[in-house]
Amino acid sequence: MRKQITLWMVLISIIVLLSILPVRIFAGQIEIVRDSWGVAHIYADNDSELFFGAGYATAGDRTFQMELSRRKVAGTLSEIYGKDLLESDKLMRTLGLYKHAQELPDVQNPFSGFVARACHLSVGDWYPYSLTIGTGGTGHNPISMRLYEPLDDQNEFTFESFSEIHRDNVSAIARDFLSHAGILSEKNLLSQNSTRLLKAPSDWDYYRLENIRAADVAETVVREMHRSLRPNTVTALLASKYGGRHAGNIFLLRSALEEFERTQKLPEEEELAVWVNQLLEASAGSLREAVSQVRKVVMVYQTNLEGFPSIYPDANRKVPDLVTTSGNTIWSQLGNSYTQIVDLSNIDKSRAFLTPGASEDPRSPHFFDQVELWVTGETRPAPLSREEVMKYVESIETLFSPINKTMRQSGSD
Repeated sequence: MRKQITLWMVLISIIVLLSILPVRIFAGQIEIVRDSWGVAHIYADNDSELFFGAGYATAGDRTFQMELSRRKVAGTLSEIYGKDLLESDKLMRTLGLYKHAQELPDVQNPFSGFVARACHLSVGDWYPYSLTIGTGGTGHNPISMRLYEPLDDQNEFTFESFSEIHRDNVSAIARDFLSHAGILSEKNLLSQNSTRLLKAPSDWDYYRLENIRAADVAETVVREMHRSLRPNTVTALLASKYGGRHAGNIFLLRSALEEFERTQKLPEEEELAVWVNQLLEASAGSLREAVSQVRKVVMVYQTNLEGFPSIYPDANRKVPDLVTTSGNTIWSQLGNSYTQIVDLSNIDKSRAFLTPGASEDPRSPHFFDQVELWVTGETRPAPLSREEVMKYVESIETLFSPINKTMRQSGSD
Protein backbone atom coordinates (compact mmCIF):
# COMPACT_ATOMS: atom_id res chain seq x y z
CA MET A 1 0.00 0.00 0.00
CA ARG A 2 2.80 2.40 0.92
CA LYS A 3 4.53 1.65 -2.39
CA GLN A 4 1.34 2.49 -4.30
CA ILE A 5 0.90 5.77 -2.41
CA THR A 6 4.55 6.65 -3.02
CA LEU A 7 4.21 5.85 -6.72
CA TRP A 8 1.10 8.01 -7.04
CA MET A 9 2.84 10.88 -5.25
CA VAL A 10 5.81 10.62 -7.64
CA LEU A 11 3.49 10.61 -10.66
CA ILE A 12 1.56 13.62 -9.37
CA SER A 13 4.81 15.47 -8.70
CA ILE A 14 6.03 14.79 -12.25
CA ILE A 15 2.74 16.03 -13.72
CA VAL A 16 2.89 19.23 -11.63
CA LEU A 17 6.52 19.85 -12.61
CA LEU A 18 5.78 19.33 -16.29
CA SER A 19 2.94 21.85 -16.07
CA ILE A 20 5.07 24.62 -14.55
CA LEU A 21 8.57 24.06 -15.93
CA PRO A 22 9.62 26.87 -18.27
CA VAL A 23 11.33 24.40 -20.62
CA ARG A 24 9.17 22.42 -23.03
CA ILE A 25 9.94 18.71 -22.80
CA PHE A 26 8.28 17.36 -25.91
CA ALA A 27 8.58 18.50 -29.52
CA GLY A 28 5.35 19.77 -30.98
CA GLN A 29 4.24 21.50 -27.80
CA ILE A 30 2.97 25.06 -27.78
CA GLU A 31 3.11 27.02 -24.56
CA ILE A 32 0.93 30.02 -23.75
CA VAL A 33 2.42 31.84 -20.79
CA ARG A 34 0.24 34.59 -19.35
CA ASP A 35 1.84 37.25 -17.22
CA SER A 36 0.48 39.28 -14.29
CA TRP A 37 -1.50 41.48 -16.70
CA GLY A 38 -3.04 38.59 -18.62
CA VAL A 39 -0.85 39.15 -21.69
CA ALA A 40 -0.11 35.95 -23.60
CA HIS A 41 3.47 35.01 -24.52
CA ILE A 42 3.61 32.19 -27.08
CA TYR A 43 6.49 29.70 -27.28
CA ALA A 44 6.76 27.09 -30.02
CA ASP A 45 9.33 25.22 -32.11
CA ASN A 46 8.47 26.80 -35.46
CA ASP A 47 6.41 29.49 -37.13
CA SER A 48 3.42 27.26 -37.89
CA GLU A 49 2.97 26.29 -34.26
CA LEU A 50 3.70 29.84 -33.09
CA PHE A 51 0.90 31.31 -35.20
CA PHE A 52 -1.49 28.55 -34.18
CA GLY A 53 -0.79 29.38 -30.53
CA ALA A 54 -1.22 33.11 -31.18
CA GLY A 55 -4.56 32.49 -32.86
CA TYR A 56 -5.69 30.25 -30.01
CA ALA A 57 -4.74 32.87 -27.40
CA THR A 58 -6.40 35.69 -29.35
CA ALA A 59 -9.61 33.69 -29.68
CA GLY A 60 -9.55 33.04 -25.94
CA ASP A 61 -9.31 36.75 -25.20
CA ARG A 62 -11.38 38.28 -27.97
CA THR A 63 -13.63 35.72 -29.62
CA PHE A 64 -16.66 37.98 -29.54
CA GLN A 65 -14.77 40.95 -30.96
CA MET A 66 -13.46 38.79 -33.80
CA GLU A 67 -16.98 37.55 -34.50
CA LEU A 68 -18.41 41.09 -34.57
CA SER A 69 -15.70 42.24 -36.98
CA ARG A 70 -16.44 39.30 -39.28
CA ARG A 71 -20.17 39.95 -39.15
CA LYS A 72 -19.66 43.67 -39.83
CA VAL A 73 -17.94 42.97 -43.16
CA ALA A 74 -20.18 40.00 -44.02
CA GLY A 75 -23.33 42.06 -43.44
CA THR A 76 -24.86 39.83 -40.76
CA LEU A 77 -24.88 42.14 -37.72
CA SER A 78 -28.67 42.50 -37.74
CA GLU A 79 -28.91 38.80 -36.93
CA ILE A 80 -27.78 39.62 -33.40
CA TYR A 81 -28.47 43.38 -33.04
CA GLY A 82 -31.80 43.52 -34.84
CA LYS A 83 -33.22 45.95 -37.38
CA ASP A 84 -31.10 48.91 -36.20
CA LEU A 85 -28.12 47.43 -38.07
CA LEU A 86 -30.08 46.40 -41.16
CA GLU A 87 -28.93 49.37 -43.26
CA SER A 88 -25.29 48.63 -42.39
CA ASP A 89 -25.77 45.02 -43.46
CA LYS A 90 -27.38 46.10 -46.73
CA LEU A 91 -24.45 48.41 -47.48
CA MET A 92 -21.84 45.73 -46.74
CA ARG A 93 -23.63 43.15 -48.87
CA THR A 94 -23.98 45.66 -51.69
CA LEU A 95 -20.27 46.46 -51.54
CA GLY A 96 -19.50 42.76 -51.41
CA LEU A 97 -16.31 43.21 -49.36
CA TYR A 98 -16.61 39.82 -47.69
CA LYS A 99 -17.11 38.05 -51.02
CA HIS A 100 -14.33 39.98 -52.74
CA ALA A 101 -11.93 39.24 -49.86
CA GLN A 102 -12.37 35.55 -50.55
CA GLU A 103 -11.42 36.14 -54.18
CA LEU A 104 -8.20 38.09 -53.52
CA PRO A 105 -5.07 36.41 -54.87
CA ASP A 106 -3.46 34.05 -52.38
CA VAL A 107 0.11 32.94 -51.85
CA GLN A 108 0.01 29.62 -50.07
CA ASN A 109 2.70 27.25 -48.84
CA PRO A 110 0.97 23.86 -48.62
CA PHE A 111 3.67 22.46 -46.33
CA SER A 112 3.60 25.17 -43.68
CA GLY A 113 -0.08 26.04 -44.08
CA PHE A 114 0.70 29.76 -44.41
CA VAL A 115 -1.61 31.92 -46.47
CA ALA A 116 -0.82 35.51 -47.43
CA ARG A 117 -3.61 37.64 -48.88
CA ALA A 118 -3.21 40.65 -51.16
CA CYS A 119 -5.15 42.96 -48.87
CA HIS A 120 -2.39 45.01 -47.24
CA LEU A 121 -1.20 48.49 -48.19
CA SER A 122 2.45 48.50 -49.18
CA VAL A 123 3.08 51.95 -47.74
CA GLY A 124 1.57 53.47 -44.61
CA ASP A 125 2.00 56.49 -42.39
CA TRP A 126 5.49 55.37 -41.44
CA TYR A 127 6.84 56.16 -44.93
CA PRO A 128 9.19 59.16 -44.50
CA TYR A 129 8.85 60.71 -47.98
CA SER A 130 6.04 62.68 -49.56
CA LEU A 131 4.00 60.65 -52.03
CA THR A 132 2.35 63.85 -53.34
CA ILE A 133 -1.35 63.02 -53.25
CA GLY A 134 -2.42 61.32 -50.03
CA THR A 135 -5.75 59.54 -49.77
CA GLY A 136 -5.66 58.22 -46.22
CA GLY A 137 -3.50 55.17 -46.80
CA THR A 138 -0.37 57.12 -47.69
CA GLY A 139 1.41 60.03 -46.12
CA HIS A 140 1.05 61.31 -42.57
CA ASN A 141 -1.78 61.22 -40.08
CA PRO A 142 -1.96 63.77 -37.22
CA ILE A 143 -0.09 61.45 -34.83
CA SER A 144 2.79 60.56 -37.15
CA MET A 145 2.99 64.20 -38.22
CA ARG A 146 3.74 65.23 -34.65
CA LEU A 147 5.92 62.19 -33.92
CA TYR A 148 8.57 63.33 -36.39
CA GLU A 149 8.99 66.66 -34.58
CA PRO A 150 10.16 65.48 -31.13
CA LEU A 151 12.22 62.75 -32.80
CA ASP A 152 13.98 65.34 -34.98
CA ASP A 153 14.83 67.35 -31.86
CA GLN A 154 16.63 64.42 -30.20
CA ASN A 155 20.42 64.31 -30.35
CA GLU A 156 20.36 60.84 -28.87
CA PHE A 157 17.61 58.37 -28.19
CA THR A 158 17.08 56.98 -24.73
CA PHE A 159 14.33 54.90 -23.22
CA GLU A 160 13.38 57.83 -21.00
CA SER A 161 13.07 60.22 -23.95
CA PHE A 162 10.67 57.84 -25.70
CA SER A 163 8.60 57.64 -22.53
CA GLU A 164 8.28 61.43 -22.60
CA ILE A 165 7.31 61.37 -26.27
CA HIS A 166 4.62 58.82 -25.40
CA ARG A 167 2.93 61.46 -23.20
CA ASP A 168 3.12 64.22 -25.83
CA ASN A 169 -0.30 65.65 -26.67
CA VAL A 170 0.55 68.56 -28.94
CA SER A 171 -1.88 68.86 -31.86
CA ALA A 172 0.49 69.71 -34.69
CA ILE A 173 -2.19 69.60 -37.37
CA ALA A 174 -4.33 72.15 -35.49
CA ARG A 175 -1.25 74.33 -34.92
CA ASP A 176 -0.37 74.44 -38.63
CA PHE A 177 -3.96 75.08 -39.65
CA LEU A 178 -4.20 78.00 -37.21
CA SER A 179 -0.94 79.37 -38.62
CA HIS A 180 -2.54 79.43 -42.08
CA ALA A 181 -5.68 81.01 -40.69
CA GLY A 182 -3.63 83.70 -38.96
CA ILE A 183 -1.82 84.61 -42.19
CA LEU A 184 -5.09 84.80 -44.12
CA SER A 185 -6.69 86.86 -41.35
CA GLU A 186 -3.90 89.43 -41.56
CA LYS A 187 -4.63 89.70 -45.28
CA ASN A 188 -8.36 90.29 -44.50
CA LEU A 189 -9.33 87.16 -46.42
CA LEU A 190 -11.44 85.58 -43.66
CA SER A 191 -15.08 86.23 -42.79
CA GLN A 192 -16.14 87.97 -39.58
CA ASN A 193 -17.38 84.67 -38.11
CA SER A 194 -14.06 82.97 -38.86
CA THR A 195 -12.07 85.84 -37.38
CA ARG A 196 -14.24 85.81 -34.27
CA LEU A 197 -13.67 82.08 -33.76
CA LEU A 198 -9.91 82.53 -34.11
CA LYS A 199 -9.82 84.68 -30.98
CA ALA A 200 -10.39 81.63 -28.74
CA PRO A 201 -7.14 79.81 -29.65
CA SER A 202 -5.09 82.99 -30.18
CA ASP A 203 -2.91 82.32 -27.10
CA TRP A 204 -3.21 78.53 -27.14
CA ASP A 205 0.01 76.55 -26.48
CA TYR A 206 -1.11 73.71 -28.85
CA TYR A 207 -1.49 71.16 -26.04
CA ARG A 208 -4.76 69.25 -26.38
CA LEU A 209 -6.22 69.37 -22.85
CA GLU A 210 -9.77 68.61 -21.75
CA ASN A 211 -12.12 71.48 -20.82
CA ILE A 212 -9.87 74.13 -22.37
CA ARG A 213 -11.90 76.30 -24.77
CA ALA A 214 -9.04 76.90 -27.18
CA ALA A 215 -8.22 73.18 -27.33
CA ASP A 216 -11.89 72.33 -27.91
CA VAL A 217 -12.03 74.78 -30.82
CA ALA A 218 -8.86 73.34 -32.33
CA GLU A 219 -10.06 69.75 -31.96
CA THR A 220 -13.39 70.62 -33.58
CA VAL A 221 -11.54 72.16 -36.53
CA VAL A 222 -9.44 69.00 -36.91
CA ARG A 223 -12.56 66.82 -36.93
CA GLU A 224 -14.22 69.02 -39.57
CA MET A 225 -10.99 69.02 -41.57
CA HIS A 226 -10.79 65.25 -42.02
CA ARG A 227 -12.96 64.97 -45.13
CA SER A 228 -12.94 68.62 -46.20
CA LEU A 229 -10.78 68.27 -49.33
CA ARG A 230 -13.08 66.63 -51.86
CA PRO A 231 -13.70 66.65 -55.62
CA ASN A 232 -16.87 68.28 -56.95
CA THR A 233 -16.84 70.86 -54.15
CA VAL A 234 -15.31 74.30 -53.61
CA THR A 235 -12.12 72.50 -52.49
CA ALA A 236 -11.82 70.49 -55.74
CA LEU A 237 -8.63 72.25 -56.89
CA LEU A 238 -6.84 71.67 -53.59
CA ALA A 239 -8.08 68.07 -53.47
CA SER A 240 -6.74 67.36 -56.95
CA LYS A 241 -3.30 68.70 -56.02
CA TYR A 242 -2.90 67.53 -52.42
CA GLY A 243 -5.30 64.61 -51.99
CA GLY A 244 -7.92 63.94 -49.35
CA ARG A 245 -8.43 63.11 -45.70
CA HIS A 246 -5.80 63.97 -43.13
CA ALA A 247 -2.92 62.82 -45.33
CA GLY A 248 -3.95 65.40 -47.93
CA ASN A 249 -4.62 68.06 -45.28
CA ILE A 250 -1.15 67.63 -43.81
CA PHE A 251 0.52 67.63 -47.22
CA LEU A 252 -1.32 70.88 -48.03
CA LEU A 253 -0.52 72.56 -44.71
CA ARG A 254 3.16 71.67 -44.78
CA SER A 255 3.66 72.55 -48.45
CA ALA A 256 1.94 75.91 -48.09
CA LEU A 257 3.87 76.87 -44.93
CA GLU A 258 7.17 75.93 -46.55
CA GLU A 259 6.30 78.09 -49.56
CA PHE A 260 5.34 80.97 -47.26
CA GLU A 261 8.66 80.75 -45.41
CA ARG A 262 10.52 81.00 -48.72
CA THR A 263 8.46 83.67 -50.49
CA GLN A 264 6.14 85.20 -47.87
CA LYS A 265 3.26 84.14 -50.13
CA LEU A 266 0.78 81.31 -49.76
CA PRO A 267 0.18 79.16 -52.86
CA GLU A 268 -3.43 78.94 -54.09
CA GLU A 269 -4.24 81.77 -51.68
CA GLU A 270 -7.85 82.28 -52.78
CA GLU A 271 -8.64 78.56 -52.62
CA LEU A 272 -6.94 78.34 -49.22
CA ALA A 273 -9.07 81.20 -47.93
CA VAL A 274 -12.24 79.46 -49.11
CA TRP A 275 -11.15 76.20 -47.43
CA VAL A 276 -10.17 77.85 -44.12
CA ASN A 277 -13.39 79.90 -43.99
CA GLN A 278 -15.45 76.81 -44.70
CA LEU A 279 -13.77 74.87 -41.90
CA LEU A 280 -13.95 77.65 -39.31
CA GLU A 281 -17.61 78.38 -39.96
CA ALA A 282 -18.49 74.67 -39.87
CA SER A 283 -16.55 74.36 -36.62
CA ALA A 284 -18.44 77.29 -35.10
CA GLY A 285 -21.71 75.50 -35.87
CA SER A 286 -20.47 72.23 -34.39
CA LEU A 287 -19.34 74.00 -31.21
CA ARG A 288 -22.78 75.60 -30.74
CA GLU A 289 -24.46 72.22 -31.10
CA ALA A 290 -22.05 70.64 -28.58
CA VAL A 291 -22.64 73.22 -25.82
CA SER A 292 -25.62 71.40 -24.34
CA GLN A 293 -24.22 67.91 -24.86
CA VAL A 294 -22.84 65.90 -21.96
CA ARG A 295 -19.48 64.23 -22.49
CA LYS A 296 -19.54 60.48 -22.78
CA VAL A 297 -18.32 58.96 -19.55
CA VAL A 298 -19.09 55.30 -20.26
CA MET A 299 -16.97 52.77 -22.10
CA VAL A 300 -19.62 50.74 -23.91
CA TYR A 301 -18.91 47.01 -23.97
CA GLN A 302 -17.94 45.83 -27.44
CA THR A 303 -18.68 49.09 -29.20
CA ASN A 304 -15.54 48.37 -31.28
CA LEU A 305 -15.32 51.91 -32.65
CA GLU A 306 -18.31 51.07 -34.86
CA GLY A 307 -21.02 52.68 -32.72
CA PHE A 308 -22.69 49.37 -31.89
CA PRO A 309 -25.15 49.41 -28.99
CA SER A 310 -23.92 47.57 -25.92
CA ILE A 311 -24.48 43.84 -26.25
CA TYR A 312 -24.11 43.45 -22.48
CA PRO A 313 -24.80 46.71 -20.54
CA ASP A 314 -23.67 45.13 -17.25
CA ALA A 315 -20.15 45.08 -18.70
CA ASN A 316 -20.14 48.81 -19.49
CA ARG A 317 -17.54 50.67 -17.43
CA LYS A 318 -17.33 54.28 -16.30
CA VAL A 319 -14.34 56.02 -17.83
CA PRO A 320 -12.25 58.05 -15.36
CA ASP A 321 -11.31 61.66 -16.01
CA LEU A 322 -8.85 61.97 -18.88
CA VAL A 323 -6.28 64.64 -19.66
CA THR A 324 -7.27 64.51 -23.32
CA THR A 325 -9.80 62.57 -25.35
CA SER A 326 -8.31 63.55 -28.68
CA GLY A 327 -7.46 60.80 -31.11
CA ASN A 328 -5.15 63.14 -32.99
CA THR A 329 -2.16 63.37 -30.64
CA ILE A 330 0.57 60.91 -29.69
CA TRP A 331 -1.00 60.57 -26.25
CA SER A 332 -4.33 59.61 -27.78
CA GLN A 333 -6.21 58.45 -24.75
CA LEU A 334 -9.53 58.08 -26.50
CA GLY A 335 -8.03 56.00 -29.28
CA ASN A 336 -5.26 54.10 -27.55
CA SER A 337 -5.39 50.33 -27.79
CA TYR A 338 -1.86 49.07 -27.23
CA THR A 339 1.36 50.91 -26.53
CA GLN A 340 4.81 49.36 -26.19
CA ILE A 341 8.16 51.08 -25.79
CA VAL A 342 10.99 48.66 -26.56
CA ASP A 343 14.52 49.28 -25.29
CA LEU A 344 16.62 47.67 -28.02
CA SER A 345 19.73 47.84 -25.83
CA ASN A 346 17.97 45.76 -23.18
CA ILE A 347 14.66 44.27 -24.28
CA ASP A 348 13.78 43.34 -20.72
CA LYS A 349 13.54 47.03 -19.80
CA SER A 350 10.67 47.44 -22.25
CA ARG A 351 7.39 48.93 -21.03
CA ALA A 352 3.79 48.71 -22.27
CA PHE A 353 0.10 48.99 -21.53
CA LEU A 354 -3.07 47.65 -23.12
CA THR A 355 -6.34 49.51 -22.54
CA PRO A 356 -8.61 48.67 -20.86
CA GLY A 357 -7.05 45.24 -20.28
CA ALA A 358 -5.86 42.13 -22.06
CA SER A 359 -9.17 40.28 -21.80
CA GLU A 360 -12.59 41.19 -23.18
CA ASP A 361 -14.27 38.83 -20.69
CA PRO A 362 -15.96 41.05 -18.04
CA ARG A 363 -15.43 38.27 -15.49
CA SER A 364 -11.66 38.37 -15.94
CA PRO A 365 -9.47 40.39 -13.54
CA HIS A 366 -7.71 41.61 -16.69
CA PHE A 367 -10.82 43.16 -18.23
CA PHE A 368 -10.24 46.68 -16.81
CA ASP A 369 -6.97 46.47 -14.92
CA GLN A 370 -4.77 48.76 -17.07
CA VAL A 371 -7.01 51.81 -17.21
CA GLU A 372 -5.09 53.70 -14.52
CA LEU A 373 -1.90 53.36 -16.58
CA TRP A 374 -3.80 54.72 -19.57
CA VAL A 375 -5.12 57.72 -17.65
CA THR A 376 -1.80 58.71 -16.11
CA GLY A 377 0.35 58.01 -19.16
CA GLU A 378 2.35 55.39 -17.28
CA THR A 379 3.43 51.93 -18.43
CA ARG A 380 4.00 48.49 -16.91
CA PRO A 381 7.00 46.14 -17.22
CA ALA A 382 6.95 44.30 -20.54
CA PRO A 383 10.08 42.12 -20.67
CA LEU A 384 10.61 40.10 -23.82
CA SER A 385 13.09 37.37 -22.84
CA ARG A 386 11.57 34.14 -21.60
CA GLU A 387 13.58 34.25 -18.40
CA GLU A 388 12.21 37.65 -17.40
CA VAL A 389 8.67 36.88 -18.55
CA MET A 390 8.63 33.88 -16.20
CA LYS A 391 9.17 36.24 -13.24
CA TYR A 392 5.69 37.62 -13.88
CA VAL A 393 4.00 34.34 -14.80
CA GLU A 394 0.38 33.94 -13.80
CA SER A 395 -0.52 30.80 -15.73
CA ILE A 396 0.87 28.35 -18.29
CA GLU A 397 -1.25 26.49 -20.82
CA THR A 398 0.26 23.74 -22.96
CA LEU A 399 -1.19 22.78 -26.34
CA PHE A 400 -0.17 19.81 -28.41
CA SER A 401 0.60 20.90 -31.94
CA PRO A 402 -2.01 20.19 -34.64
CA ILE A 403 0.74 20.66 -37.24
CA ASN A 404 1.88 17.38 -38.80
CA LYS A 405 5.53 16.38 -38.96
CA THR A 406 6.01 17.43 -42.62
CA MET A 407 4.59 20.91 -41.96
CA ARG A 408 6.66 21.27 -38.78
CA GLN A 409 9.92 20.51 -40.60
CA SER A 410 9.03 22.86 -43.46
CA GLY A 411 8.08 25.67 -41.06
CA SER A 412 11.43 25.51 -39.30
CA ASP A 413 13.49 25.54 -42.51
